[in-house]
Amino acid sequence: MQLKHTPVIPLTTPELVSKGISLSVKRDDLQHSIVSGNKLFKLHYHLEHCKKNNIKTIVTFGGAYSNHLHATAYAANKLGIKTVAVIRGEQIIPLNATLKDCTDWGMILEPVTRKEYKEKTKSPVIQTILDQYPDAYLIPEGGCDLLGVQGASKILDGVDQSQFDYIVCACGTGSTVSGVISKSQPHITVIGMAVLKGAHWMKSEVQAWLEKLNAPASGEHLAKWMINTDYHFGGYGKIKPALTDFIREIESRYDLPLEPIYTGKSVYGILDLAKKDYFPKGSRILFIHTGGLQGNRS
Repeated sequence: MQLKHTPVIPLTTPELVSKGISLSVKRDDLQHSIVSGNKLFKLHYHLEHCKKNNIKTIVTFGGAYSNHLHATAYAANKLGIKTVAVIRGEQIIPLNATLKDCTDWGMILEPVTRKEYKEKTKSPVIQTILDQYPDAYLIPEGGCDLLGVQGASKILDGVDQSQFDYIVCACGTGSTVSGVISKSQPHITVIGMAVLKGAHWMKSEVQAWLEKLNAPASGEHLAKWMINTDYHFGGYGKIKPALTDFIREIESRYDLPLEPIYTGKSVYGILDLAKKDYFPKGSRILFIHTGGLQGNRS
């Protein structure tokens, strides 16, 4: 699966027009019909490594509705690579639509308790699972490692940054926004919309990734950036009626599909910040649509 340049479309709401603000959306949900958005970018270098080194098995981690697991299962299946997923939580039967797809694409599911999952490889239970696949290539949850961040840095390839003042994307771990910051031009302000409650720790995570990328977390050659923690709607995976109604309205009025875990919260946050005069008049905003629409299914 090759990365491609996706369309950038305007999202013109009356509220933004009244504030003199333009909002455009980079439709990375259209990267691929199955492996969409940032997941394809974050898997890019992992898959390249697996092809180059003739890897036969991938082991990775995720929750029962994980976009990362869904993307990994499909992409690896197309490459003829066996996949194993360590799943957070034992209650996975009956399988939801996400995990049903994963198993249809040959992924082996290894559910563990949330406590064991939190300990990752320090857990004897998880280590026993990993011991069954001694030659497997490990990809962390969400593809969140240096290769994943380097893949995310390709998100802005082909984007004319001179047309924008702000770039906004959703944040779960901080790895995607780190890649975006590393390739943003100095005049840009990057805003990561944290979808987890109390994600004040994410700033230090992003700074650490930037240092690993040899992109200093401050400096005149690097974009300004911040993590906004105000639009989590109660925490990761939490969905409130106001958010659901907002997502439905945006899709109905502007033909822009969103989902409630990442992109819905982020677009809501952008429009609310505009309403509160956070963005100066004349601001030009680019929102990165990170996909994840498969999670809208039951």
